[in-house]
Amino acid sequence: MNDYLKYLLTLPPEEIIRWYKSKGFRFSWNWQDTWQAAHTRAFTVAKVMKLDILQTIKNEVDRIFTEGISYEQFYKNLEPTLKRLGWWGKVKAKDVPGYIPRPGLNPDKIVQLGSPHRLKTIYQVNANVAYNAGRYNFYITNTGSRPYWKYHQIDRPTYRKTHRPFKDKVFRFDDPIWKIIMPPNGWNCGCYITAHTLNEIKAAGLKISRGKDFRKYIDKGIPEEWQYNPAKEYANWKPDLNKYDDDIKQQF
Repeated sequence: MNDYLKYLLTLPPEEIIRWYKSKGFRFSWNWQDTWQAAHTRAFTVAKVMKLDILQTIKNEVDRIFTEGISYEQFYKNLEPTLKRLGWWGKVKAKDVPGYIPRPGLNPDKIVQLGSPHRLKTIYQVNANVAYNAGRYNFYITNTGSRPYWKYHQIDRPTYRKTHRPFKDKVFRFDDPIWKIIMPPNGWNCGCYITAHTLNEIKAAGLKISRGKDFRKYIDKGIPEEWQYNPAKEYANWKPDLNKYDDDIKQQF
């Protein structure tokens, strides 16, 4: 079992399932088209411009949390369907299903649609974002007894040196730094947090840091599009179902 699913299993399943069941849909050509907080409100995959394709992918993402499917299962389920729907391999931009001309885009430019690498990224990023969002929502209800949050970085060959300054650092839950560094902090980032009492922090020989002292590391180590807390943005948002078609409303 990979690291992402191990972490997912540490939370009540309903915390994670609720996160994805409530998300709407949004079409985007580039990942950056749906900026920061908008990702918490709508499910999107770059260069997916048709609802049937987006729904197909989201259905399998839902199964990561409801059934705990592995990446191998995720890939096996999606590959034949995405090929049948025409969303696979490298094609000209104008041949992307649902393509609409846009300023500055060469219709003959070669773009990548479905591939093993893209599906692995979709699997890992969605699992990791949901895991951390669920963990945040779980911890935020227990700040009375566990108000100190510790940042963890997985020790693996591919760890990011730019995230190292935050490793094992402890900040109060209400330190503004969590608005920026709540994991994940990049593509396939494996960082996560844990919540602790003051006695636990003292027993571990750790000190409580101040977020304002880490500004230089944020600017250097975390891409701007990842400098936000998806769970916090989500907490106060509810979808306006009047904006969706009936077939989409049924997903909520």
